[in-house]
Amino acid sequence: MNKAQRSLYRGVNKLNDIVKITIGPNGHNVIIDRHNGSPLITNDGVTIARQVELPDRHEKLGADVIKQASIKTNEEAGDGTTSAIVLATAIINHARHAITWGHQPMAIKDALLSAASRALDYLPEHTQHIHHYDDLTAVATNSCANADDGAMVAKALTKVGADGLVSLTTNKLGITELQFTNGVKLPATVASPYFNDREMLDARFLVTDQTVKSIKELIPVLEASVRDQVPLVLVAPDYADEVINALVLNRVKAGLPVVALRSDAWEDIAVITNATLVSPQNDLPLSRATIEHCGLAGQVFLHPDNLVVITDQTSPQLAEHLDRIKQAMAEAPDDYHKTRLKERIANLTATAAVITVGCPTEAATMEKRLRIEDAIAATANAMRDGVVQGGGLTYCKIAKQLTGHDIGTRILKKSLPAIYRQIKRNCHFTARDCHVIDAATVIKSVIKNAVSAAAILLTTGAIISNAT
Repeated sequence: MNKAQRSLYRGVNKLNDIVKITIGPNGHNVIIDRHNGSPLITNDGVTIARQVELPDRHEKLGADVIKQASIKTNEEAGDGTTSAIVLATAIINHARHAITWGHQPMAIKDALLSAASRALDYLPEHTQHIHHYDDLTAVATNSCANADDGAMVAKALTKVGADGLVSLTTNKLGITELQFTNGVKLPATVASPYFNDREMLDARFLVTDQTVKSIKELIPVLEASVRDQVPLVLVAPDYADEVINALVLNRVKAGLPVVALRSDAWEDIAVITNATLVSPQNDLPLSRATIEHCGLAGQVFLHPDNLVVITDQTSPQLAEHLDRIKQAMAEAPDDYHKTRLKERIANLTATAAVITVGCPTEAATMEKRLRIEDAIAATANAMRDGVVQGGGLTYCKIAKQLTGHDIGTRILKKSLPAIYRQIKRNCHFTARDCHVIDAATVIKSVIKNAVSAAAILLTTGAIISNAT
């Protein structure tokens, strides 16, 4: 083993030492020093991992590779992010001893990937599908480590379904509560990375079915937004480059509260926000649009590929609009178009759950929000794909089922129980006392991503760095 490899592996273990104390229902918190705000207190593995910056450049590279397993697991399952790091580290530590004894890294990589595939084949045997509120509450409570919050998440998902809208926001009242309201999720993307708002309150919507070609067309509405300091959401199929540049410049320099979205769902967005669609069909060119033609939304959440609009009341145009879509669905030429129109109806008639998180301090509020965010993702996945026994015990069961004498099987068989052992250290429980359950999706994602990240690092033999 050369110097580069030793540095990479040290980085992996240093990252693991920081995040492993958070795993399990009774895992410890970590305080993150944020120079531009109050400290963040959390036990969310991926949030902590993202903030870890090792001073040694070469060790940092090793940690960054393993971070990817945590980040990918968060994207897929919303939970198990610390487990992915713990498992990846265990695999690397066992595998490097095998390399020392003469096994070839590429052979270990192939054998590990094969062993992981066989391990995942055993997962359905341990999976139980659930539908009852009590089971959902158990999953949510395990994830967020709070019975009241777990019950709230379960209630929200029982109402809206696994694919329904559950939005999170914060308040300064120190109260955490759940409300149901009208909510719609529609396809939309931001026109520039500079429009990086995640949430907007009491926003105006200007919606058009025309490409915005000149910033002059928007001046009356933009001036009103600056004067009133009301957030403005622009929705159009496209924008000229000069328009985006001007909007970004005014946003950065003048504090213009504006976001530009590209979307072909302009008609649906106009109806939901009660906006007048700016269109030649309505004899309304963009140059004549004013704030009187804008719609309103109480809460707006922006995601990479969709827009979530939360409204307090139903648009008076909605019933007529739905009738038109239903008529189009009846006349659709094929199943594809019927399915798309059916999805539009489902989105437009959805109920949204809004969880407002509040604690006495800002740090506690952010910590609680992260826990509830994980619980929502884990519980939704449990509704879709079922649950398994938690506490790391399912990893141990799969390890016992793995048979074979190839190097990949032996390494994975030794590594899988590492999650259970770390949870046991943090929580001081025994297998007999374990009554927690996890989403099966989490187990699948952890094994797949941990093995993938570890296998890549094991086949790395050199570092090229431009750092001075």
